[in-house]
Amino acid sequence: MNELRYNPLLGTWVMVATQRQNRPHMDEDRCPFCPSSGNIKNYEILKYDNDFPALMPNPPEIKKIKSKLYKNEKSYGKCEVILYSPDHKANLYELSINHIQKIIELWINRCKELSKNKKNKYIFVFENKGEEVGVTMLHPHGQIYAYPFVPLKLKIELDNAEKFHKKNKKCIICQMNEEEIKSGNRIIYENKSFIAYLPYFTDYPYGIFIVSKKHRPYLSDLDEFEKNDFADVLKVIEGSFDKIFNRSFPFMMCVHQCPVNTDEYKNFKKYYHLHIEFYTPLRAKDKIKYYASSESGAWAAANVALVEDKTNEFISSKLKYLASYDIEKFKEQFIYHFNKIHNKKNETTSIYKAPARINIIGEHIDYNGGYVLPVAIDLGCYTAIKKRKDNKIILSDINKKEIIILKINKKNRFNNKVIWSNYPAGVLNEFYKMGLKLKNGFDVLFFSDIPIGSGLSSSAAFTVSFAYALNSLNGFNLNKKEIALLCKQAENNFVGVKCGIMDQFASSLSERNYAILLNCNNLDYEKIPFELGDYKIVVIDSNKKRQLFESKYNERLKECKIALKLLNKKIKAKDLCSITPIEFEKNKNLIKDKIILKRAKHAIYENERVKKAVLALKNKDLIKLGRLLNQSQLSLKENYEVTGFELDTLYEISIKQKGCIGSRMTGAGFGGCTINLVHKDFIYDFKKNVLYEYKKRVGLYPDFYLCKAEQGVEKI
Repeated sequence: MNELRYNPLLGTWVMVATQRQNRPHMDEDRCPFCPSSGNIKNYEILKYDNDFPALMPNPPEIKKIKSKLYKNEKSYGKCEVILYSPDHKANLYELSINHIQKIIELWINRCKELSKNKKNKYIFVFENKGEEVGVTMLHPHGQIYAYPFVPLKLKIELDNAEKFHKKNKKCIICQMNEEEIKSGNRIIYENKSFIAYLPYFTDYPYGIFIVSKKHRPYLSDLDEFEKNDFADVLKVIEGSFDKIFNRSFPFMMCVHQCPVNTDEYKNFKKYYHLHIEFYTPLRAKDKIKYYASSESGAWAAANVALVEDKTNEFISSKLKYLASYDIEKFKEQFIYHFNKIHNKKNETTSIYKAPARINIIGEHIDYNGGYVLPVAIDLGCYTAIKKRKDNKIILSDINKKEIIILKINKKNRFNNKVIWSNYPAGVLNEFYKMGLKLKNGFDVLFFSDIPIGSGLSSSAAFTVSFAYALNSLNGFNLNKKEIALLCKQAENNFVGVKCGIMDQFASSLSERNYAILLNCNNLDYEKIPFELGDYKIVVIDSNKKRQLFESKYNERLKECKIALKLLNKKIKAKDLCSITPIEFEKNKNLIKDKIILKRAKHAIYENERVKKAVLALKNKDLIKLGRLLNQSQLSLKENYEVTGFELDTLYEISIKQKGCIGSRMTGAGFGGCTINLVHKDFIYDFKKNVLYEYKKRVGLYPDFYLCKAEQGVEKI
């Protein structure tokens, strides 16, 4: 049954469309919008008439209700689907600007065409994303509804806009833009034609508006330059959404423009103009902001978050997205925020990046004199720096509220209140100890897209990026190895972190497409080609933050020393990793304690696995490399006992997935990340399946990072 029924309490129409109850939830391998599996032939962008429409150009006859209060009408109108791409896995933000512009052109053409029918009063362009908002078809698409009435929310906006215009002789949307620009603390992104902000009044934590800067009543009023800018802002904002929680972010995107074919509003083009409203149901990574009784029953909205705080979070997510997609645009935006925070004009500012790292193999043997095989990855910490004319050092961070003020050539004290500031303060102290004096103060803005506490060495990247920036800015001419050693000392001596040299070494000295075979005894190293062919490294953050690390680290260190002392009754080795597996097997009877024996076995055999992994990489034997990763994981679980339920579960799920040939934890353990060697053709299914199973078994939402071997610290 299809008809419109009038709600006399609200003065609006309800669309009755009973056939929509039967909409199927199609399996991904039977998607009707994929050219390979559906009935649609090849296309780039396509308009498709909705199979289950609420409104129709030729609606069925209805039986008129006999009532003094109620009334009904035929369901005139049109419901269309706009298919963004034949690629089932492509989000809008993953498409090119040119492709998105073609989508916009199709929106405009369909709006024009639908407006020709005088029965249509409002043309509504929208996109639903995510099962949380009721999406039953995951193929990337939007929709267009042509209503035979002006929907109630639009009526309310139009009514208030008309009242505002009568009183102030000005468009209310233009006034909103002016207020937000004047405030400046809720703006996320802007280009020449559009501005994106979290409005002062939004009732959703991430309820962003994208607004045309010029007074444009309709999509069709945009010129070619504005269409390009519209594509740009859509790409950036939708891409930023998925970086907020590092997951597919559900939303409803609604294009609000002026009505058509209506005498209900006069001069509406003067007082209302084009903008896009996002309705975002998430308030946390795994928590939904429900529109409950107050919101739904009384239309009394309650936002659970302070808009200004969420703006900072969104800006960070924007930079994360841009860093992964367009480094030049990232630099432009990062410098924009640097200038805004430090009250600078468009001055030249230098930016330095130090990468995060994963350790391919060789875990918990750096302090046993072993080899490690780290690889820098394409997550990193960024330092924007500019000299000052005085002796002040002004430190700021995109992800933090505090502004820290220090002075040059002064020994810094530990800050118990602002812990993050101790990392750059420790670096400054090490320069001071070395007699390297700063001539000027400087302004700094930090930004990192490395998840904190995940075992990917965010702190090493932090100190290395800052130290390298200082070294370059002041012409100190320290080499990258010296930078790494300086940063290790900063963490050991000032911050109080008992770390080895591997993290700083990898962040500083790595080269693109190479791993580093590092001898932790003497810091000799060799670059190993890191060529994986059709395989990729997928890093999975368990989102179990590391606990008990310091106490267990000290415990393992003590146990290894005991093992070495016992074995040295016959072997006389400098450290455990100087002992070969053959020597260990001959003399393991010297260790009576089973736990101490297991610790020694891990260290000695793990060191051997590193050597075998290097040979596997040189021979391009990825199957062998995968087996070694699996062996390492099992040893870390059974012999060294540093994995835990979450990491063990991730390993068990991952290794069963098609295309995954190796998996293990990376980092100190007790939470953090796993690395997984996965064939490129199976990454989408790998992520989908692991996400589902891990969330089901553990109750946490994992994060995925598709990584490649990246350059060490550098100026970008």
